[in-house]
Amino acid sequence: MISEVQKDALVKFGQHLQVLRKSKNLSLRKLALNCNIEHSDIKRYENGEINLTFLTIIELSRGLDIPVKELMDY
Repeated sequence: MISEVQKDALVKFGQHLQVLRKSKNLSLRKLALNCNIEHSDIKRYENGEINLTFLTIIELSRGLDIPVKELMDY
C-alpha cells in the first residue's frame, strides 16, 4: 500500500509527463511506439495509477527525446 505522499508524487509526475507529451504533439500511441511501452501503461503513468521503474523513466525520456533530468523535474 502506498502513502498519500507517494500517491501525490505519482500524480504530479503523471501530470508532468502528460504536459511534456502534449508539448511534443505526441499521442499516447505515438509515444508508445517511440519508447516501446504500451500506450495503456503510459496512460496509467499519466493518471498516477502505477509506479514506474528506473528503466521505464529512461525509456520515456528517450521516447520524448528529452534528458532524464527534464522528465524528473516536476
